[in-house]
Amino acid sequence: MNIAAIVISAAIAIFGFAGGGGSSSGGGGGGGGGSYHSSSHSSSSSSSSSSDSDPILGLFTIAIVLIVIFACVKSGRKLSFKDYNSTAEEKEIHRQAEEIFKSYQADWSDFNTKSIKKYTTTHYYKHAELMLELLQNLHRANKVSKLKVKKVYLLDPVNENTGTPAHLRIAFSFAGLDEVIENDGTKLYSQYVSDAVETWDFVYDGKTIKLSGISQPTESAPHLVRSLANFADENSLFYSPDWGRYALPKRGLIFGGASMKIADINNHVIGKWGDLLIQLYTYAETPGRTVGSYYIVGQINVPKDYLGVIVKSRKFNSGKKPDKSYEKFEMEWNEFNDRYEVYAASRDALPAFELLNPKFMEYLYSKNPSYSLEVVDNVIYIYAPISAVSEKDYEDMLEVLKKAYAELKM
Repeated sequence: MNIAAIVISAAIAIFGFAGGGGSSSGGGGGGGGGSYHSSSHSSSSSSSSSSDSDPILGLFTIAIVLIVIFACVKSGRKLSFKDYNSTAEEKEIHRQAEEIFKSYQADWSDFNTKSIKKYTTTHYYKHAELMLELLQNLHRANKVSKLKVKKVYLLDPVNENTGTPAHLRIAFSFAGLDEVIENDGTKLYSQYVSDAVETWDFVYDGKTIKLSGISQPTESAPHLVRSLANFADENSLFYSPDWGRYALPKRGLIFGGASMKIADINNHVIGKWGDLLIQLYTYAETPGRTVGSYYIVGQINVPKDYLGVIVKSRKFNSGKKPDKSYEKFEMEWNEFNDRYEVYAASRDALPAFELLNPKFMEYLYSKNPSYSLEVVDNVIYIYAPISAVSEKDYEDMLEVLKKAYAELKM
């Protein structure tokens, strides 16, 4: 992929936010629905680079993009698309696409999965359904309002010479208010974006179109990793190369103090293990600050709430420490104490020792000295600092999550 292609794709992402795309809202994401999570909520079969990626490589892209955006703004130039809108068939596709775009924003905001199912592919619907479940678990909603579609661009021609394509790419230029609101009315994020762009993927049967993914051009940028898409497929999970912040946890040692305007989640995998929601992703509280600020995170929802248990690797050197509600514990295994610090809220001292039984302690000790483990609210987190990410990292993280849950399961 050449430099110009990277610049163009990343620049488009910076102007998008709703329906799964964007970043001028700060969302950036790849989720499935509303506005706050951005670029590629497409299926794991979407095109991608063939090699694993280093999260830090994105910094180079960002630097170039900022230069290009500054030049465009200074010269008054705008990004544009070629639109195919000459035949009756193409005009009908435009009409259907705009209708779906508006419906999806409203349905995503209202958790209306029954409506979403009507105009999405089976694969995409399952992915969107999981992300809406995630939002409900967080007791928050991603609301899109004041939506105005300025222009619809059919990027692929439909005519007698080429025949009817099975897949179509359609871009939307629009404006709207993007908000993340907790169930008690607290606004975690709110921004009106006047000039956003997203590219959506559709399948077409010659009469109707169905949404199959929200895949801005950023999915060919460095944070798309083919091996992670394969990992998701093999484990019946769903992969998004770029994610966003609307699902950013509020509690947890690495998440405490993170801002939805700055922090970023990418390389996101979501799915179910039995009835339990599982997520794996890369996370940065302050993207681009230092290599040590990037983490791989795995989390699994459990059916019971905890005040807090922390098994902190001594390699976790972010400077963050548990608050005063936690008490520090020493285990009987000295080598384990040399590698980990154990903390628990007073009410959760017993669960901490149930988790850290000799068998699991030995397993964790031999697995990866960089892994830290945390249980807070109804979620188990496993995390470790990274400079690059691979399918093997995700496989290991998933294995540890399942074993940790087995130890805490009542």
